[in-house]
Amino acid sequence: MQLKKKMFANEFFRCIVWIGILAMLAAIGMYVYLGTFSRYLSDDYCEAVRVNKSSSPVTAVIERYTAESWPRATMRYSNLLFIGLSELIGKNNMPITIASMVLLWVASLVLCIHEIRKYLYINWFYQFDIFLGTTLGFFSLLQAPNLFQTIYWRSAMMTHFAPLVFGSILFAFLVKQAKRSENKFLSLPVYLFALAAAFIIAGFSEPPTITMLIALPLLMFVIWFWGKPPAKHRQLNLLLWTFAGAVLGLLAMILSPASRSVVNENTMGIVAILSTSFLYSYLFIIDSLKTLPLPAFLSALIPFLLVWLHKQGNPSKLSHEKKRALFLMIIVTPFLVWLLIAAGFSPSVYGQGFPVERMRFLARTMMIAAYMSEGMWFGLLLNDLQFKYDRAFGQWAVLVIFAALAMVYPLRTLFNIYEFDVPEYRSRAELWDLRETYIIRHAGLGERDLVIPGFSGVYQIKELDSDPNHWVNKCAAQYYGVDSIRSITVPGEEILEYLSE
Repeated sequence: MQLKKKMFANEFFRCIVWIGILAMLAAIGMYVYLGTFSRYLSDDYCEAVRVNKSSSPVTAVIERYTAESWPRATMRYSNLLFIGLSELIGKNNMPITIASMVLLWVASLVLCIHEIRKYLYINWFYQFDIFLGTTLGFFSLLQAPNLFQTIYWRSAMMTHFAPLVFGSILFAFLVKQAKRSENKFLSLPVYLFALAAAFIIAGFSEPPTITMLIALPLLMFVIWFWGKPPAKHRQLNLLLWTFAGAVLGLLAMILSPASRSVVNENTMGIVAILSTSFLYSYLFIIDSLKTLPLPAFLSALIPFLLVWLHKQGNPSKLSHEKKRALFLMIIVTPFLVWLLIAAGFSPSVYGQGFPVERMRFLARTMMIAAYMSEGMWFGLLLNDLQFKYDRAFGQWAVLVIFAALAMVYPLRTLFNIYEFDVPEYRSRAELWDLRETYIIRHAGLGERDLVIPGFSGVYQIKELDSDPNHWVNKCAAQYYGVDSIRSITVPGEEILEYLSE
């Protein structure tokens, strides 16, 4: 009878986890849906012109890399490469690319957690991998400092979000190969892939590159200190090849012709850069805790309840060594995140000051991963904590709380997005499509200087200007194959009539 009760509790718990997964996926699906309304803005026109007038995306990268205009954009090579690949999709490349990148990122997070679990010999239901991955993705999107600029503006997405997507895939690959190295040698193609992937990821932008260059040596230290031969040496070699790829990527950016102007403009010393980076990292962490206390608390509470409930159905006694290791991780994690965020902030400190919002997404994601990790470690540490009077009732009560948090919070977010964000995004996309149809129609009639209805800028991103000589207008004119484009103010109720002419 007791065995049947335990089996029922486990099956019911797994069912609740599946429902939580579906709720998280539904909320993430709304973020994906918002991506289908993405359209060209500001830099998107210029980048599309550059890749479309070149013979290939690689040629476009080389041409921009050797130019000395737009210093920071010129130093980065991978973002334009993937923009070029995106343009090959065709007319609907923008919404397809944005939506696909969000899906790919969440899938890569699930894959990371799955591979980490296997590497650490953690025995739990595979549903937990999916749940934790989707939870990390959901809370990261929910707490993004500027979601539109980070995800839905392709120019910034390819610079600040894409490296997280491909970096997560690379991390999952490294963990998988590290696990394989316990039983066999790693082939040369594995090392070469790690080097090439790190080189490409480093070319998106400086913040994730510096973060990677700090994180990899930390991982090497952990493996060197706690690893066991012969896998230890193979894993260190794998990380060294990856580190070499990231270093080569950083050197490629530093040695670009455009980097000279950036270096000449900056007079900060290394001590000032480091101290300011750590200060900004500290201020960011404190501000995040003050402005987003509830999501931060839930980011830790949900994994805590998940692990604690799992251990109630699968009790095990922790050894003194494991408890000491958990205490150590609980203490070290905040300082580790502080260090990694400071590393990611350092390029901004060197180049401009406090990072702009879209550059803080990596930092926010690392914070959420830290919250979740702390929650899981506390769940393991307190796994033998029992209710004094009625153990079974207490466990079921906790299960109800877990179910409510895992389902209600993401579903609430889903409905908020559908009610407030979707109408705004859809309306703007529809007007943009009508305006593009208008431009293409009039350009096809032979008109060379177009006058179009102007839209207001969105989320601090520049729209087409009333001045045809503005750089955004010049890029848009080249994109549509006309001599000039300028915008005028048209009352909202008259825009549809104007665009139908």
